[in-house]
Amino acid sequence: MESIDLEQQQLQQSFSNVKDLEVTNIDVNFIIKHNSSAEIYQHFKDNADFLLSGKVLPANRQQIIAQILFHANDLYGAFEDERNYLMGEILYSWAARQQKVSIGTLWTQQKHYCLLDTIHEQFDYFGELLEQTLSGLQYLKERCNNSEFEIFYTKFQQLAHYFLYYSVIVSRQPPSVVIKCGDAEKHRRSRFWFNTELRYDLERIDYAKIIRLRILGGHAFDLDINNNGVEIRCFLITDDTARHLLTDAYYNIYENEEFSIEPPCAVFSKKDGNLKAKFDDMRVAKKDHLRRDSVATKRYCLCYNIQLEASHGIKLIGKKVSLPFAILVGPKSDVEARLFLERSFSDLVRRPLSDMPQKVYCQEMAEALEMKFQAIVETPQKPTDEPIMVQPRMFTLQDKEHIILRLKPNKDGQIMLENFLKLAVCQEYIKNKTTNEGEWKLVAFFDWFFKIAEIINKYLYQMWTDGLIYGFCGKDEAEELLKNVRQHSCLLIRFSDVEYGKIKISVRYRNNVLQHHWYDYSDLNVRSLSKELLTNHKFSEIDHIYPDINLEAALGERKKSSKNKKPRILNPTPFYFDNQCAATSSF
Repeated sequence: MESIDLEQQQLQQSFSNVKDLEVTNIDVNFIIKHNSSAEIYQHFKDNADFLLSGKVLPANRQQIIAQILFHANDLYGAFEDERNYLMGEILYSWAARQQKVSIGTLWTQQKHYCLLDTIHEQFDYFGELLEQTLSGLQYLKERCNNSEFEIFYTKFQQLAHYFLYYSVIVSRQPPSVVIKCGDAEKHRRSRFWFNTELRYDLERIDYAKIIRLRILGGHAFDLDINNNGVEIRCFLITDDTARHLLTDAYYNIYENEEFSIEPPCAVFSKKDGNLKAKFDDMRVAKKDHLRRDSVATKRYCLCYNIQLEASHGIKLIGKKVSLPFAILVGPKSDVEARLFLERSFSDLVRRPLSDMPQKVYCQEMAEALEMKFQAIVETPQKPTDEPIMVQPRMFTLQDKEHIILRLKPNKDGQIMLENFLKLAVCQEYIKNKTTNEGEWKLVAFFDWFFKIAEIINKYLYQMWTDGLIYGFCGKDEAEELLKNVRQHSCLLIRFSDVEYGKIKISVRYRNNVLQHHWYDYSDLNVRSLSKELLTNHKFSEIDHIYPDINLEAALGERKKSSKNKKPRILNPTPFYFDNQCAATSSF
């Protein structure tokens, strides 16, 4: 009886906290549902206290028991409703969004992870009230000779088991593509180490090459106390194995894949009041020599084998599976493009390993393309470089409109996903190395789009983040923009819509003449564009970068040219140099 009275004090504190959270990010619908559950629990507890107080007359005992059972039944329904809302709405919405942002930058993912702090509070409130109910029913079934209490205890125990097991989430997903090959270290998408996180308690994530394992709402069930030192294993499985696990959580996993995962296990340890298991610097290693095409069509998942013990005899045994990803022996941009679509638009949370839809709305596509573009731009160029968590440059509305129109949306504002993979949007001139002859080759949208992001990542990162590059813009649009600027001379830096991998410099000279100059991405490998704009005579009279950025203030002062660079011994006529100039700048 005394133990239940102590719970009353804790519960009252819990109620006041929930009401106070209306001013924070706690979901309003959750507050309503949880306070409704708490009110029913209070009636249940008041009757239980009265029954066990010794003040109930024998003639009234069955009536009080009937009232307790009535409130227990109502409470079970309220708990089911609250649990389903937590799982089916709050956690599902977070997980579905997590799937989409997993293609984005660390900054984008971290911003989404922060929402877990609020979700953790909600799970904790529900977990505490559920555990208090179980404790009360256990107290009643031990002291009252009534089988109905045993039945209700079992029902609430099963509800708690479901709640705790599905509170275990993979809160940091592996990337959609992991590349492992000899040239991978030089490739922009060559991160063959990666980080995932299987999460129980939810606190803010600091980026590191580790996996942390925690639980939502499990503190009240002593998961942190009972599982300190417990080992958890991680397996690399194929999507075929993952399909078996969807119907049989106890399906045996055999380590017979072409790749292995390192490290394969970690140990739970209690730190800062939380139970954590860390997988340091996860890596994929190939076991034997493999052909690129033999693995390019396969999908893999990370599988975590959990065996945890909670109070009230609850055991959490099963497997948690990550989103699917590809392991490539060498870069394949078409595979990366398809997996980008899968992560962005498939419903892998409700329907794991499901197919992509055929078409999506323009707004969804624009958001996904922005995150993918940012991720490529922010990719470290060397495998030894640590990723930096910085806010990426966002697309403007004009950027999004220009990109989306290139994908040919239909009259309903939808885009066929095949257009992303197959629609030709520009051309590339390919030279034969032996004959030195060439031909024009059509380039699909995804190749054009990925290449632009790669060029920024390698050669134009600072100019892009500083806002000196206008970006996605056609020739006619650039001319119209330059005609309307107030500056006498101005240039606009944009990405070519027609030629693959080229940067266009659209210029309005002081005499109002409009011209367009291009740089191939191979030129930028040896020529800094910022220095080129300062030293190339074609831009010597240009004062501003669109719209009104002072060129020298942004890039540095121009070098003063020497007045006498003419060869003395030739003694040429005055008009000898009038129609001659260097093809490129002199740096």
